[in-house]
Amino acid sequence: MYLPGKASKARVREAENARQNRAEILKAWSQGQVSRRDLIKMGLFTASGVLALKNGLSPFARSAYADSNVPTGFPRSPLFNVQAFTQPMPRFDVLQRNPVSALNPAPLAQVDETQRHVLDPRLEGVRPGDTGPNEGRPPGPIWAHQEFTRFPPVVSIEMTTEGAKANTVYNPGVTSNFNSGINASASFRPTFHPGFPDQGPLAMWTFNGTIPPKLMQVRYGEPVLFRHSNLLPFDVTQNGGFGRHTISTHEHNGHHGAENDGFTGAFFFPGQFYDYHYPIVLAGWRTINTGATDPKAATPDNSGGKINIPGDWHETMSTHWFHDHMFSFTSQNVYKGMAGMFNIYSALDRGNESINDGVNLRLPSGTAKSWGNLEYDVNLMLADKAWDANGQLHFDIFDTESGFVADVMTVNLAYKPFFEVEQRKYRFRILNGAVSRFFKISLSDASPMIQIANDGNLLPAPVTVTTLDQLGIAERYDIVIDFSRYSIGQSVWMVNLLAHEDGTMPSSTLSLAQALQGSSSDPCVGKFLEF
Repeated sequence: MYLPGKASKARVREAENARQNRAEILKAWSQGQVSRRDLIKMGLFTASGVLALKNGLSPFARSAYADSNVPTGFPRSPLFNVQAFTQPMPRFDVLQRNPVSALNPAPLAQVDETQRHVLDPRLEGVRPGDTGPNEGRPPGPIWAHQEFTRFPPVVSIEMTTEGAKANTVYNPGVTSNFNSGINASASFRPTFHPGFPDQGPLAMWTFNGTIPPKLMQVRYGEPVLFRHSNLLPFDVTQNGGFGRHTISTHEHNGHHGAENDGFTGAFFFPGQFYDYHYPIVLAGWRTINTGATDPKAATPDNSGGKINIPGDWHETMSTHWFHDHMFSFTSQNVYKGMAGMFNIYSALDRGNESINDGVNLRLPSGTAKSWGNLEYDVNLMLADKAWDANGQLHFDIFDTESGFVADVMTVNLAYKPFFEVEQRKYRFRILNGAVSRFFKISLSDASPMIQIANDGNLLPAPVTVTTLDQLGIAERYDIVIDFSRYSIGQSVWMVNLLAHEDGTMPSSTLSLAQALQGSSSDPCVGKFLEF
């Protein structure tokens, strides 16, 4: 798939030329200049949506500079002489929680179409002087927030999507000694490693325009109003070659109404915002435990106690994520940086490991706050990335049906980092934030991990494993690792055992010994996070 490190200059040049040709196709497609039907008519794609097997175009076409049946392949992303495990892994950037009264304009159950602004003529189809609604949520009662009166929002969280820039307000939610020594007050560059070039504002589009990825912290029984503003370029062609500037935000696995679920067709434009109403209620609240008498169906208060709520505690959720959900462009926009995580706290999983009330599971977290401590509760977003010769994020296109697998592993948008730990238990909330790649994870010494949750739901009982099950796209596994078994100064790594040859499905599972040898043709097999 990806060229070996010792490939000849001729093969590298051939693969790069083919990549650039595909990039031009993707650019035209993402900017609305051509459709899938057009690409088929041009002979660039087959009727089944597969990239035509042509030399100079398809990475799977036979190379003109290699032995028989050897494909053209993909050029490797340059590493600029940077070595793996030479930068600390940044903790997620925690989004600020404010009272709803801080929002201006105030949120409404139904869009107020009288609140309008003059549209930018760079938007497609807009004439000078045209106006449009401030909020991008579709109008009318069918798109009104469900149960807005019953569950009025208490907390507001505001966020933008915009081009990459330095982060001058990084909030990891922990002090630097719990963040591998990272100084949160220093400017955080938009780069995958300090030794790499910064990402430009067209190459990378992220929440608030910055990295690390963003984290929302919410709790059951406390409805949230999430206001998302679109600050992307008005001109659809200003996308760095991929991605679409119209966006829709999906809170993955949330129990929300359709109008707040990031429906792919309910997108909004640059210059607009969209108000999402998240009631944060237990499933079955209308019919199960309606009197809120079950002590396990509860939410943490601010003083170490809990408040009972209706619903089924068996469906208590813990680890979600949120991401762009734009029709036909979800993978491109997520790959471009529009992905964050969403921690939900409950009486069972309150994020305080010291409260022993017979309900709290006392999972690794911390003790300073009544709920939501992050010192030993760590979010990990795994994603493969690729970039061009200038170090700018690059998205490739295999065909219109399967996806793109890149050649560089990142954790929390950092290239193969390290994370400093104490000799104790940690919880890791692992998200597969890739767009086509699957993962299968072991520790480098084959020591045990304890899985406690899967796709947001806590397991009925913890399961001890030495290798996690295959982690698919958008899936989450919550695990606990006990580092007390290691001596000070000792290192251990997370290792990916799953190899890809294309974006359709994994091609093979390697043994731990094979993965550690570093001989796989898939560059994302092997060690990717050091402890």
